[in-house]
Amino acid sequence: MTRLARPSRCWSALAALVLLLHQAGPVSAQSDTSSRNSPAVLAAFRNVVARPSESTVRVLCDDKEAALGTIVSADGWIVTKASLLKGKVACKLKTGKSFPARIVGVEEENDLAMLKVEASGLKPIEWRAAKSADVGDFLAAPGVTDTPVAVGVLSVGTRKMNAREIPRRSPSPNSGYLGVRLDDIEKGVKVHSVEPGKPAAKAGLKPGDIVLSVAGRKVSSVDGMVAAIQAFKAGQVVSLRIKRGDDEVELKATLERRPSGLGRGEMMDRMGSKLSERRGGFPEVLQHDMVVKPEDCGGPVVDLEGKAIGVNIARAGRTESFAIPYEVVQGLMGDLKSGKLKPKDDGEDRLAELEKALEKARAEKLKLKAELSSASRGQKKVIDGRLEEVEKKITDTQNALDRARKDNTKK
Repeated sequence: MTRLARPSRCWSALAALVLLLHQAGPVSAQSDTSSRNSPAVLAAFRNVVARPSESTVRVLCDDKEAALGTIVSADGWIVTKASLLKGKVACKLKTGKSFPARIVGVEEENDLAMLKVEASGLKPIEWRAAKSADVGDFLAAPGVTDTPVAVGVLSVGTRKMNAREIPRRSPSPNSGYLGVRLDDIEKGVKVHSVEPGKPAAKAGLKPGDIVLSVAGRKVSSVDGMVAAIQAFKAGQVVSLRIKRGDDEVELKATLERRPSGLGRGEMMDRMGSKLSERRGGFPEVLQHDMVVKPEDCGGPVVDLEGKAIGVNIARAGRTESFAIPYEVVQGLMGDLKSGKLKPKDDGEDRLAELEKALEKARAEKLKLKAELSSASRGQKKVIDGRLEEVEKKITDTQNALDRARKDNTKK
């Protein structure tokens, strides 16, 4: 520790932690995290989180626990993790009182959202500059009870995050797989290499091609393209608009199921706790070793004086959790409150839903036509009937999409 003067409650927590870990005896790397999150160790930090737990809320989505939130002003402004917000949102205080919440702003790069509840007299979190924290400092993650949800130490101070070091999110086992290696360039995504026999190769994609859009949506980064591909399921056909030399070409790729099984590194990362779905791609982070569950992200990470140096944003690995530093949160506060970063409305969500349904129906039509060529007479009758249903679905969905686009333009 580099600071010599600390309140007695801080020293008592530290002394209790050292004593408890000493009594536990030698531990392996895997059991170390569980010992630090034992009830006895967490209880030692009750004094540390007493004040900040009053500035922490439990965020509920459709009445289910989804995240934690950090109160940033007395009149009902609350910061939380954006990608966990789905359905009807409410915030529950430590006192047990709940309030409906509006999503006022969403900043996607840092995965932060600003909520507003109609309440007054709340206790905003007390902040401390993240840059003043030292590697090795003890930290705690307050919840909405007298006991922290996790304790640990600061592993790495504020730093810029390499987009490749941690996957942005965990793909579904049945998510689409293209089979390419990609590079970021200034105006799009460049194909570095193509895996033989995989969907990209079968579609005609070549090294050096520049991908401009996926399923009609512009892509400007590797992360964006990976997310776009993984939004589709194996077996679906996806259109790729590419630039090859001076020409623009549209290719169709039938996606495969991504390779099964976890690599050793990912298996190790998952030991001890579930990882956050969105756990990478943040511009700037603090890294610590607290075992913060995905549903406990969005709350403050505090020092031994109970002051927040950031907002927990992701559980990324066995010994890695990330927080957005106070300086970044503070810099975004105005835009998040102002409405400048207001989330997509229901109309935009409806458009995306219809576009996805149309793409899926078209893929099913292509699949049925392919089956028709090798089917027996009896099978052909069944497939023809199914084709009629799918073609009607395509027509109905296209009409609904046209109406939705028209309605959205009027807004």
